[in-house]
Amino acid sequence: MLINDRFEVDLLRGEVSDRETGAFIRVEPRLIKLLCLLAEHLGKPVSRKMIVKEIWNDYPGGDEGLNQAISVLRKMLGDTDKRIIETLPKMGYCFHGTCTAHPVASKPKTLKAFYKPVALFLLLIVAFALGYYRHRATGNNIVPGKPSHEESALAFKLDSKESERTAIKMDSAGKLDSKEGARAIKMDSAGKLDSKEGERPARTDDQERRSAGKSDSGGK
Repeated sequence: MLINDRFEVDLLRGEVSDRETGAFIRVEPRLIKLLCLLAEHLGKPVSRKMIVKEIWNDYPGGDEGLNQAISVLRKMLGDTDKRIIETLPKMGYCFHGTCTAHPVASKPKTLKAFYKPVALFLLLIVAFALGYYRHRATGNNIVPGKPSHEESALAFKLDSKESERTAIKMDSAGKLDSKEGARAIKMDSAGKLDSKEGERPARTDDQERRSAGKSDSGGK
């Protein structure tokens, strides 16, 4: 609401700003209701009794409260001559002036309101990053007497290669043992043959002489 093309009244926020001086005033809801009630009856008298009933709900101290409220409104509107809000003796008040509906543009968000969600988002990112790196650091910590993950993987690879080499050596040794066994069998067979030859009884000198004598006698 715009009063006399000068005072902007934000009914929702309870704020009144002066276009000429740039002054900004926060007003309690009861004063805003009273200003709206007088503006609705522009140029018409509004009785005190009606005002006390509508604004103060017939509160016993409503008359005194109304006097103070009118004084605050006049000061806010610069109505030192009491021309905008006219006092009608023993009756009430009459509101004079222009009053037009004026949609007050929403105020831009302050830097604090803008940066608050951004700061919260950045804090979440930092917390996530710290948790991730802490988890990795915990996983890579070397405990005394306990190999790390990389060392375990390297040891497993070395063990695999060593097992393969050992298997190859054992297989080669087995083949060599087989060859040596075959040679041993041949040597053993040769030994048996030699033993058979050794078992044959050797001829004595007497037997050889007898054989020679038989040969001579046969020749005669």
